[in-house]
Amino acid sequence: MEWKVLFTINILFMKRKINLLIIGMLFLLGFTACEDIEKPGGIPGMGNTSGELEIEEPFVAPDGITIDVGGMDLISVKGSDGLANLKSPDGWDWGRTYGWGGSYHGREDTLKKFVFWVTVKLTINNLSNSDISFTLPKGTVFKVSDQKAQNGITLEDVTFSVDAKKDYRCQLMLMCLNKGRHGSDADLSYEILGTTASGLLKDLIGYLQNKKIAIENYLIVDGTENNLKSISTRDFEKYKEISNHVQNLIWKLTNDGKELSQEDMEYFHSLPDIN
Repeated sequence: MEWKVLFTINILFMKRKINLLIIGMLFLLGFTACEDIEKPGGIPGMGNTSGELEIEEPFVAPDGITIDVGGMDLISVKGSDGLANLKSPDGWDWGRTYGWGGSYHGREDTLKKFVFWVTVKLTINNLSNSDISFTLPKGTVFKVSDQKAQNGITLEDVTFSVDAKKDYRCQLMLMCLNKGRHGSDADLSYEILGTTASGLLKDLIGYLQNKKIAIENYLIVDGTENNLKSISTRDFEKYKEISNHVQNLIWKLTNDGKELSQEDMEYFHSLPDIN
């Protein structure tokens, strides 16, 4: 009789230990799952968060294509003055201009400037005997060579066409991912990593698709060279407002640690559609 009682007690004790073990495992699994949920202000490599930039799909250039990515000196525009032409600060015309980047920076007075934070020079060489077209997908991350400078990202697909045995040069404005760091300059180089793995940024970029947000949507085409160079003051004002707002929403996720609000959703919806 005594051994039966002891056996029953042991069984109950073992069941209790197993139940506690299961509860502990569930707790750890739940804690790990919570840890894996991406949070604003905690995206690796973005904002002030440590870690490497996380990539969902690496960028691989097509066979026969090489790409050199260099920085450009910081471009800024005071107040509400429009641009006559978009050229590199050293005066060298880099042809067509693509991209989105820029925000207001400085005090709320006459010293306030609109700054193109991350502008890169692309030199694309086609070493093959055939014309090649390829696309940098939306959400492509550019990693800067100096950790004190800002990494960049594309907001829409950008397609390039390069003739056989030719090179193609252009400038690409990016949205920056690290508020507070230095902007681009001629001494920096960049690596095209691939599309971001950040669900928060992918969602934001999704809201912007087919919207009139890129600077080339507002530039005037030069009919002789087919380059996008000039911009009117009125159209530049439209572009600046959109670019500044979108850049701040990106920093909201990367730096400020805040989620997008219903007001932000309404802003995305209000943006003009591409015809």
